[in-house]
Amino acid sequence: MNILLTSGARRIDFIGFFQAALKDENLLGNVIVADPDKNAPSLQAADRSYVIPHQTDERYIEAIFSICKENNVNCLVPLNDWEVPKLADHKKELEALGVAVFTPNPDIVHKVRDKGMYHKLLGSYGVKAPHSYFTIEEAKEGLVNKEVIFPLIVKPRNGSASMGIEIVHNVEDMEFAYKLAVQTIKETPLDDATSKIPEENVIIQDVIEGEKFSLDIFNDLNGRFLTSLALKQLEMRGGDVDKAVSVRSNELFQIGKKIGENLKHVGYINTDIFYDGKDYYVIDINPRFGGSYALSHAAEANIPAAYIALARGKELKQEWLEDDADVELARNDTVVRINEGKVEDALKEKTEAK
Repeated sequence: MNILLTSGARRIDFIGFFQAALKDENLLGNVIVADPDKNAPSLQAADRSYVIPHQTDERYIEAIFSICKENNVNCLVPLNDWEVPKLADHKKELEALGVAVFTPNPDIVHKVRDKGMYHKLLGSYGVKAPHSYFTIEEAKEGLVNKEVIFPLIVKPRNGSASMGIEIVHNVEDMEFAYKLAVQTIKETPLDDATSKIPEENVIIQDVIEGEKFSLDIFNDLNGRFLTSLALKQLEMRGGDVDKAVSVRSNELFQIGKKIGENLKHVGYINTDIFYDGKDYYVIDINPRFGGSYALSHAAEANIPAAYIALARGKELKQEWLEDDADVELARNDTVVRINEGKVEDALKEKTEAK
């Protein structure tokens, strides 16, 4: 059983989760990690490690196929937003190699990567999301008509890692933040991950004040809902949850169930939800494992074990799909020594041959 985790970056914990799951099920196999940074810490923890082109490079998919073929990969798990669209576009070809690909299909990836459409998309499921304006003029009109009031939030429609996000309190700041978001898109992989021009890839929304939750939603390889896991966020660091408390909330579980059953995505998606004291609002959806899953895992969930079972066509254990309630959790950093000799170039032989 060979598992490929792409864009492992700093997520050494995820490599350990999958290695432990293989061991617990007495399965032989490797946890393979690929990353464009040859010094990524996760490459040092993997059983096999590859440096690959960046997701924006046209050779990225070639490298993924090369690794899958060379290692007889059975299960592919992306850990980064920007690579998911490309993996989804090549999902059928990867599946033809015998790889269980834990990404949604391309049409679903397109839907959840566009934050501007959440209000309409999720509203059809009975789930709330903030109203979005797509131009400065629309937002000004919304302010005049008292549809919204300041503060407002300006951000990329397909944003990731909190890039290009600004909270504004007046029209002048809103206009400046809009231009800043456009520039951020032009200078980052956000521009490569959409067909929209940067000026059409910015939204303005009302700010939802209140408690913030991570809600993870897990479906099987046929898009059937399996479970959702909730965390109340206590502290953030670098766009990731740093401290949290595991939560058992029927309201949040039902929101996860509505999204999972209607979206019918494959695998794991991570959402951010605000509660304003009256209603829950979904403000972000990431079509892959969120970093916050590490906290749910520490609270006794075991989604990696479920991934492996699904890839093998085996039954799941209910205990994998649940975490313990009311567990306070905190993330910590790990330092690794870099051994560059451990890391292979996924395209080296092909490059040398040319």
